[in-house]
Amino acid sequence: MTSTGSSRIRAAARAAAAQVLDTLADPASTAGGPQWADLSLSNGFPGVSLAFSGSTPRRPDHVARAHGHLTRAITSLAGGEHPPAGGYSGPGAVAFAVLIAHRATGGYHSALTQLDEHQRSLVRSALPALTDAPLATNGVFEVVRGMAGIGRYLLARRDSSAAELDMVLRYLVALTQGDLLHQGHRVPRWWTPAPPTPGQRDELPDGHLNLGLSHGVSGPLALLALAWRDGVRVEGQREALESLVGLLRRWATEDRDGIRWPGYLTLEHWAAGPGRKVPQQRPSWCYGAPGMTRAVQLAALALDRSDWHDLAHRSLLPLLALPLDSWGIDAPGLCHGWSGVLHLMGLIGEHLHDERLARVRDELAVRLLADLPNRADEPGFLEGAAGIALALDAYAEGRALSGWDMPLLVS
Repeated sequence: MTSTGSSRIRAAARAAAAQVLDTLADPASTAGGPQWADLSLSNGFPGVSLAFSGSTPRRPDHVARAHGHLTRAITSLAGGEHPPAGGYSGPGAVAFAVLIAHRATGGYHSALTQLDEHQRSLVRSALPALTDAPLATNGVFEVVRGMAGIGRYLLARRDSSAAELDMVLRYLVALTQGDLLHQGHRVPRWWTPAPPTPGQRDELPDGHLNLGLSHGVSGPLALLALAWRDGVRVEGQREALESLVGLLRRWATEDRDGIRWPGYLTLEHWAAGPGRKVPQQRPSWCYGAPGMTRAVQLAALALDRSDWHDLAHRSLLPLLALPLDSWGIDAPGLCHGWSGVLHLMGLIGEHLHDERLARVRDELAVRLLADLPNRADEPGFLEGAAGIALALDAYAEGRALSGWDMPLLVS
């Protein structure tokens, strides 16, 4: 695609992002819908506030709109008790939203101090003990519900949260060490008897090993790599990074186009070993490439591993070689849709030099713009309008590192 063509697409993306943001301006009219939850980063006031705190224009109306959503979130937070949660619901969701607003405006000091203490207290009270039994759920360690997501917030606030961040990193490192016995098989400590979704309980009675970025081991991999990058290191962290990348490398399935990753492994798959074909994932942030690709790339950057850079590149080759119609994406959102892949391709392209990436990003932007009229009416960050606007804005402005994507553990 010519530079003139790319410029036209970026201009269209900029205009579309602004139009979407206008639909999110009023908290009262934005709230609602079957998936709405006031204190959800995925689809609530904290997530919608990111659309204004994280987008490029720093106009006064953006600051005011972000503040309107944050005010509703903080009011809801003050209105009752909230069960322990990770970074995507309750106080953890508000913490991420306030942090990103603080970085954009310099304000919210008092709220941020209180939310820091909540997240520190959560780690001190809820960090699980390491045992020789499978984890009750991958929600213990993952990005959305678990310690990887909480740890990302603490890493950003490490000046005031160093002790609790250290606890989280040491816990995740410990999960990479050794294995345990489950149903007669030696399995990694990341194993959980719970299925990936409640509806799969009968289908997966022996549980699973989750490999994805949102709910699996790629989330801890990303956090450990980001911490190393920022000079925050604990004993065994390098070995943990090597263990996790080794696990992903072992289960990468090679074909004529490149490598592909399964989203999770059943006990049957684990026992049979990597030679057996396992179901592959459509490209997305949450599972498969390019989400897992980014986690591997972050580890490669942290430890300066050329072989890991090559692994990341090979995981993108099937996407770069195949037309978008064959990717299997049927949604526009960040989690498992076009906007998530668009944004990740920009991040990955900062350190992966393949001339096809720029062309594919333009094609992704065109597809996302075409899909906007058919998007779900959800306003939220992960699957709705707020995340779509942010991805379009980052693409239009040529900004790979944007700040708002911190909760995704991709930067």
